[in-house]
Amino acid sequence: MKHHPHKAILHNAAVLLFLLLSASISAVFGQGKNTIDIEQAAELTYEEAGGERIRRLVGNVILKQEDVRLYCDSAFLYGDSKLAKAFGNVRIVQEGKFNARSKYLEYNGATKDALLRRAVFLTDGEMTLSTEELFYNTNTKISRYVVGAVITNEDATLKSLRGTYNNSTKQFFFKTRVRLQHPDFRLEADTLHYNNLTEQADFYGPTDIFSQRTTTYTEGGWYRSKSKELYLTKNGQVMIDSQQFIRADTIYFDELRELGYCRGGVQMIDTAERTEIRGGYTRFNRKEGWNWVYDYPILANFGDADTLYLTADTIYQYKQGDSVSVLRAWNNALVDRAELLVSCDSLTYEEADSVFRLFTEPVIWSNEFQITSEYMELFTTGKKFDRLEMYKDGFLVKAEDSVHFSQIKGKDITAYFEGRQISRMDVKGNGESIYYVQREDSSFMGANKIESSDITILMEDSRPVEITFYVKPVAVLHPIDQIDPYTFRLKGFIWAIERKENAINQMAMAFECSPERGLYAFIWPKPPVVASPVPAAPLPLLVLPQE
Repeated sequence: MKHHPHKAILHNAAVLLFLLLSASISAVFGQGKNTIDIEQAAELTYEEAGGERIRRLVGNVILKQEDVRLYCDSAFLYGDSKLAKAFGNVRIVQEGKFNARSKYLEYNGATKDALLRRAVFLTDGEMTLSTEELFYNTNTKISRYVVGAVITNEDATLKSLRGTYNNSTKQFFFKTRVRLQHPDFRLEADTLHYNNLTEQADFYGPTDIFSQRTTTYTEGGWYRSKSKELYLTKNGQVMIDSQQFIRADTIYFDELRELGYCRGGVQMIDTAERTEIRGGYTRFNRKEGWNWVYDYPILANFGDADTLYLTADTIYQYKQGDSVSVLRAWNNALVDRAELLVSCDSLTYEEADSVFRLFTEPVIWSNEFQITSEYMELFTTGKKFDRLEMYKDGFLVKAEDSVHFSQIKGKDITAYFEGRQISRMDVKGNGESIYYVQREDSSFMGANKIESSDITILMEDSRPVEITFYVKPVAVLHPIDQIDPYTFRLKGFIWAIERKENAINQMAMAFECSPERGLYAFIWPKPPVVASPVPAAPLPLLVLPQE
């Protein structure tokens, strides 16, 4: 065998060069945490430019620093700056299911910052992110983008112009033109935080959510896609089936159980039923069909030219059977419509028979009449009052002036309405009446006092025009100069003018606490953008009514 000295020299020189290069790399990049190790490269060359050592690695390059590995087709290592640049089929992998790919990468071994560009693709096993430029820190495990990205997981796809992702907490922070597409809903926002593990989205600033049945707007709150819970904390607005509208300072809704509550400036409109509810607090269950309203509640029914308003300490609506709707109101219940005002301790209204039932000292003021009875039923036809049934000690009073009062009394009384006025009254049992007779100049001539078992009175403009007496009537005309107006009154007479004033003030207070917000024509406005983000608040305890 022939020996070639020049080949041995070349071989030794190559070995020496490789050792020198390896030593130089370790020296340049330092020791410990800042050390970048070369695990593999098909070729390695060395050059120096501008006083800086540069190592060029080509072919199946693998670099390693602590728990981070960098794969690429070729790379440059800059010794003085502790910087690596990678090209072609770049992949950076870190323990904890982090894996990113790109066409180009810059990596700083000292700061642990990586910049990935062109066809960037990132995954952590739970989601994938694609963009054209991504910043990632291997120490904090936080990545961010500013040129737009698309994020997908098993169910959802999200797009935004800017964003940050924490691989440790699985928390996303999205900003500017955020669009989230989920099988159950679509979301558009300016700022959104999203946790990939809990699938909770937190809203900051103007946010729109669209689902099959609902459209939602808010400027703060959260949504949990797993449990389908929605919590809105600022300017919350929800439209359901294009017929029901909800607005409140705070709205919570559990879509699976179909229950929730609203708090602060509550407004609920049903355009199909042509009703609106306003108040300070409401709880509802759509599945079971009930709704509670507290704190100066007002229910408005605007199905007719004259809107009906109802207020009380508490208003409760529920379904009886499969479809029959029942309304209850208690503690100072009031009904106000056109020229009719109702005051009682409590009332009910049933859709099946369209009857208001008034309990505990009910009083009705209709035009110039005050009507009292132990118990009353107010019948309606469509949206209009039909008749009023007064059971036990029915009493009607009309003030002719400050001291003279026309009066009608009976065991039971039925008053019939025509338009806004009482057109007829039927007194049944123990009928008594006093009505003042006027001259043409409107001065009083006298007063008729009549007793009869039953009486029928026809009315026009709140005055009797025809009176029919049944079963041995007794009628006496008393001259006006023989009448003491303070004693010329039927037994059980009351004039509840202070109660009427209190009822008017109570209704006014309810309107002041729940101001009018477009009763007849609901417009879906977009409130102004808030000056600063509103953080999501924790979920308050939802207390359901007892069965």
